Amino acid sequence: MQAMIALIKREYLEHRGAFVFGPIILLTLFLLGALYSMLGTDISVGISGAPRTALRFYETAFALGAAAWLAYLIIMLFFYYSDAFSADSRSNSMLFWKSMPQSDFKILGSKMAASLTVFPTAILLALALTGIIAYLPALTIGSLLPGFAPPDIGQAAGAWVNVMVSAVVLFALTLLWYLPFFAWVGLLATAFRRWAIPLAFFIPVVIGMIERVVIRRNILDEGVVWPFLSERFQLRFAGLDFEGYWLAGQPWNGLELAALMLTGIDWVSLVGGVVIAVVLVFAASEYRRRYVLT
Repeated sequence: MQAMIALIKREYLEHRGAFVFGPIILLTLFLLGALYSMLGTDISVGISGAPRTALRFYETAFALGAAAWLAYLIIMLFFYYSDAFSADSRSNSMLFWKSMPQSDFKILGSKMAASLTVFPTAILLALALTGIIAYLPALTIGSLLPGFAPPDIGQAAGAWVNVMVSAVVLFALTLLWYLPFFAWVGLLATAFRRWAIPLAFFIPVVIGMIERVVIRRNILDEGVVWPFLSERFQLRFAGLDFEGYWLAGQPWNGLELAALMLTGIDWVSLVGGVVIAVVLVFAASEYRRRYVLT
């Protein structure tokens, strides 16, 4: 267990630029923009007796920030798998201790573990800070939109908790859902290194085109590859429409949204995808053990 923790720590130290320093830069820019939006704005205008608050504005801005950070995390993890699975090239030492080599499967497994624990946690911390910073422009909404007052601290804190609860569940389910795609890129990176990214798209396209030719020749209805990939790429929650939920005008309820996501996801497909991801990582470790030179 201590060895795995050390290996995950190594992954963090080697890739903190994308998952720590990058978000810090983005948060700094966001903070500067939020402060700039407050310059020259008379906040007291919005507070003086307005009957409605801009809580919905704050919830929407924070939720959009969660969606943006989730997209950032997925993109960074895609490039992380394409690089981390080939960058060390059989350097199986545990962190800085060269005399404690680990198995190839444990090395690659630590990379997957880091992608599911440390790196998402860093992005969720960035999201938490985003929610705090987003309150600054919400303070000025009363001056910009007559009839609206900024949400008070208690309302904003409640909205922050609700959005964070739903975001944590959404992040976890999304990462597990797309895990086989990440593992696929990692397998290709182990074998083809820098060509993993184009091959990750090129190989399914070629298979789909070959299948399409065979299907047309045999006058079949549909193939298997393209329908499966198009369905797998779309993460859906049965009975939950985020846009409809927002348009309904109800306050953001984190526990309710978390329950809808947990009950609405296809657990069979999710668990099956995780199993496939583990198999792909194991295949990558076997290739690495047998064919990748020190």
